Amino acid sequence: MPAKKQRGGRKLDVKQEVKKIEEEIINWRRDLHKIPELGDEVPLTTKYINDVLSQMGLTVKKYSNSGLSTVIEGKNLGPTIAFRADIDALPIKEETGLPFAAKNGMMHACGHDAHTAMLLGTAKVLSEHRNDLYGNVVLIFQPAEETTGGAETMIKEGCLMSPKADCFFSLHIGSLFHSVGNGCIGVKKGSLMASVSSFNVKIKGVGGHGAHPDKCVDPILISCEIIQSLQKLVSREINPIHGAVVTVGMIHGGNIVNVIPDEVSFGGTVRALTKEDAAHLEKRITQMIPAIASANGGKADVSYKSYYPPTFNDGEMTDFLEACATKIVGPQNVVHITEPSTGTEDVAYYINEVPGSFGMLGSWKAHDDGKFYPHHNSKFHLDESTFWIGSALFVQCALDFCKRVEE
Repeated sequence: MPAKKQRGGRKLDVKQEVKKIEEEIINWRRDLHKIPELGDEVPLTTKYINDVLSQMGLTVKKYSNSGLSTVIEGKNLGPTIAFRADIDALPIKEETGLPFAAKNGMMHACGHDAHTAMLLGTAKVLSEHRNDLYGNVVLIFQPAEETTGGAETMIKEGCLMSPKADCFFSLHIGSLFHSVGNGCIGVKKGSLMASVSSFNVKIKGVGGHGAHPDKCVDPILISCEIIQSLQKLVSREINPIHGAVVTVGMIHGGNIVNVIPDEVSFGGTVRALTKEDAAHLEKRITQMIPAIASANGGKADVSYKSYYPPTFNDGEMTDFLEACATKIVGPQNVVHITEPSTGTEDVAYYINEVPGSFGMLGSWKAHDDGKFYPHHNSKFHLDESTFWIGSALFVQCALDFCKRVEE
């Protein structure tokens, strides 16, 4: 018997339906912007999300890290598609001057409030059009993206398994990629964002008078040699096409100009665009530092911690995301991102579990002084007229994904 493709979502005018609730999406974002919270300590945020979803008649599942998820079941059988919004903020005192600015010393300075509002918009439209939906839609509201990696906890507790997700999509709003203009959607196959790790080192030498270095083991000199050698790992051991970063951003040692200290401590960050390069750098850094210290008569204590893996978008899912984006913003407003970023995102954990793609939604808004401020800045601002695009894109993906799955 020949395979038949399931079809759905053809009758619904997605842009028209989302535009009907554009004001609600903007207001949700403004409400959330007033109550920024950090990490997985987000009680006001999760209460707000829970209340909005409950008003839509949706059942909310809670996770140990304060995350939430809900499932919208279509009236027709089909696959399961998952979407995620991060919901945490940053420890930044807001200086935007907006009438809905936060006043608690924290700030949504990375757009997570907009991500959450866009996903709530997705929930509202899809929950009202179940008859057009083939399969299930899982909506994930995740805390702690900026801190401890809330994605990993939610995945371990089954956010992609009940029902089992067949694919995954997420968006980041703002100006992370300058090639993605205001109101445009950026896509990229393969490597999009880097892994992130950190290392902290203590070099132990033998201190003494600066006039008699021959009687000392100088931890400052050892540290300098190590820091220079670390840069050779990138320039001589990593494929230059791949790209990687080893940055030492902290060093402490000594407090008197004529005394060689006993110890020096330093630390840094490591970024890589492939899992293989990330593993290689960890191995070589933890080998090299003690070896150089020992060769110079000192000792080294090295602590190395890996956080988020690289974000590597699935090719087929990225093609699908682009096709849906074209329906929403037109081909002229879909941007092919050419160069990956050494920034990082725990969205990578989801894409490592199921085929998926992480897209970019350009949203640029100048401050009152006429300047555009970047993410994680106290004057960071978004263009509210772009929010509907994120909701519409997710709705389009949900309605169209069923066409790709055969019975």
